[in-house]
Amino acid sequence: MRTEKDLTETLRAAADHAPDPGGLLAGVEGQRRRRRRRRTRGLAVATAVTAVIAAGTVMAANGRQAAAPPLAARFFPQATAVPLERAWPQAVVTMPAVRADGLRRVPATALDAARILAVAGPKADTIRAIEVYDTTTRMFREITDISVPPGMRIYRPQPPALDGLNLAWHVNAVRKDGTEVREIWTVPLAGGEPRQVAAMTGEHLRIERIALDGDRIIWSERTGGVWWMPLAGGAPMRIPGGEGLHLVKWPWASDVADGEERSQTRVVNLSTDHPSTKDVVAPLDALRLHCGPSWCQGVRGGRTYLQNIDGSAAAEPQGLGLVLRLGDYPPLDRFVVTGRAVYDVATGTLATFDRPGIWWGNFMSAEPSTTMYWSERGDEYRVLNLAAVPPAQ
Repeated sequence: MRTEKDLTETLRAAADHAPDPGGLLAGVEGQRRRRRRRRTRGLAVATAVTAVIAAGTVMAANGRQAAAPPLAARFFPQATAVPLERAWPQAVVTMPAVRADGLRRVPATALDAARILAVAGPKADTIRAIEVYDTTTRMFREITDISVPPGMRIYRPQPPALDGLNLAWHVNAVRKDGTEVREIWTVPLAGGEPRQVAAMTGEHLRIERIALDGDRIIWSERTGGVWWMPLAGGAPMRIPGGEGLHLVKWPWASDVADGEERSQTRVVNLSTDHPSTKDVVAPLDALRLHCGPSWCQGVRGGRTYLQNIDGSAAAEPQGLGLVLRLGDYPPLDRFVVTGRAVYDVATGTLATFDRPGIWWGNFMSAEPSTTMYWSERGDEYRVLNLAAVPPAQ
């Protein structure tokens, strides 16, 4: 008799030899496109396995608690689809895509209802400037430019993290002598000269996500573990209780890294010296489940699946499609973004749109982005600012 493991391995091997999916995010940078293709292949495997594995009520092999309430008790909303600009007209704006110096802008995330953080560079994966776009005045303010230090052969700044006062970002770099280095930089949100906080070689080369917490920088690493360093600089220190975990949104961490196929089993609050843990309770056939402070999203039966951490408020919104980045939790712990619709878990609104043109994305930030953008022509974007969507009444 063939086991679940046998089926998974067989289907994964078939997916690895399948042609890459095309047309999902035309115009998006190559490095993230390749990573997303790998995720899409993994999703094909996961969806196929779902079709042949029955849900159970026992403890999952990875330790996740299983929840299998009667079908009638589950919540499957039949949301009425509303065109995006009719659902949230105040949240959709136009933004120029090209600077006077020729650098191309990309909306990164929203600061608030009227300000969008943008990054700019000669290519989509090369950040050379960070700006703020005021959607009311339609004016840009440059926060900082990012130059390549002498002696660097490869220099790739990663999408920034921010709080109300500062920005921070890390850089994947290789010196001309072949030494890999990970730099961390910061600059006040008001603008100024960027300041290097750290340049690390050897250890800490696998930074995956960073965050700001007052006077310190937090990050996690692909191998697991959450670390911090004073904003003024200093030696890296471990966050108590963060061993083996991956940063989600400070102070929340997960036992699953971004992009992993397995489902998350717990959400840990690392804000104190004695971390508190929430166990994820979900049906065993819910795949690639990733959770934020309250909401989880994943795949079930070939569709996007949503639920609270404790298994309540389960939903499979009709017409939503599949989320673009399966390693993320819902932005603002509220919205689910796909290539054809946005679902608001707070109000049950399903806002749909036709994405014209060659540019589309929603991922240029250290946390799940609160903007999505597309282009009808090459010199400007239409941008949805999720921070400008009215709160639930």
